[in-house]
Amino acid sequence: MISQKRSQKVSEDNLQRVVDKIYDDINEIINSVNQGDTSELKNTFKGKSGDIRLAKINDGSYEIQGRTDEGWVKRAMTFKDVE
Repeated sequence: MISQKRSQKVSEDNLQRVVDKIYDDINEIINSVNQGDTSELKNTFKGKSGDIRLAKINDGSYEIQGRTDEGWVKRAMTFKDVE
């Protein structure tokens, strides 16, 4: 799991607000794609439009899912042979 990021402190107030905003945006992206267990949490996480996740299906396969304004959309995935 990717951890939240913290901005480094700077001496200039306006610059500090800009740096903090950048880190807030980075953390929002981390939260959008980092929801933990691929099978347990997928049904409880509502999400917001633009979020993506990898979900393990009951039959052991996986799908990538993206959140739209209308709900979650999905695309089945297949395992690639390792060379």
